[in-house]
Amino acid sequence: MTAKRRFTDAEVTHMRKLLAWMRTEYCLDEDMQRGALGAVKTLLDAGQITQEQAEQQVAKRADQVRQVPQYVRQAVKMLTKAVREYDGVKGAVVDVATRDVHEIE
Repeated sequence: MTAKRRFTDAEVTHMRKLLAWMRTEYCLDEDMQRGALGAVKTLLDAGQITQEQAEQQVAKRADQVRQVPQYVRQAVKMLTKAVREYDGVKGAVVDVATRDVHEIE
């Protein structure tokens, strides 16, 4: 039987950077998705955007996620799991102190 290979700290750092980029670039992070939808709802409720604009933004986010092949989305989940196992704790794998805020036009 072969022993499991352990990741080095440098390898895990690279995995965290890849996860952060994938989540940000393709809106694969569930918190980001909830935040984006919450922002659309807040703008709609405040009368700052129309129902049509809100629907367009929701569709745009869904399209953005769908553009990423399913096998890549699954790989992101598995990589997240591997980093969590390395850390030995549940919770955030990629800590992001600030995020870009994009205004809805």
